[in-house]
Amino acid sequence: MIAQFTLIPLGTKTDSLSQSLVNAMKLVAESGLAYKAGPMGTAVEGDWDEVMDLIGRCREAILKEAPRVMVLIEVDDRKGAKNPIVSKLASLEKKMGIKLK
Repeated sequence: MIAQFTLIPLGTKTDSLSQSLVNAMKLVAESGLAYKAGPMGTAVEGDWDEVMDLIGRCREAILKEAPRVMVLIEVDDRKGAKNPIVSKLASLEKKMGIKLK
């Protein structure tokens, strides 16, 4: 399965969210799961339990930096999907005939 999630720290004293996100993104990078970080969220690939565990640990990391966190999660759980982080985009690029940025 692939899950895209966004963590939004609330109640911080600055407009910048990146400092609050550092420890959560370290957990993602060290998780051993395939992932792709983006400017508005992160996609992670794995089975349900390991992905949800990771998102939960990221939530806890944010709560150490901010008094409140909003968590948005989208899940695509498709049986037999292989490497969906790469294959979904590759399929779209092939059909379009161009390489997307």
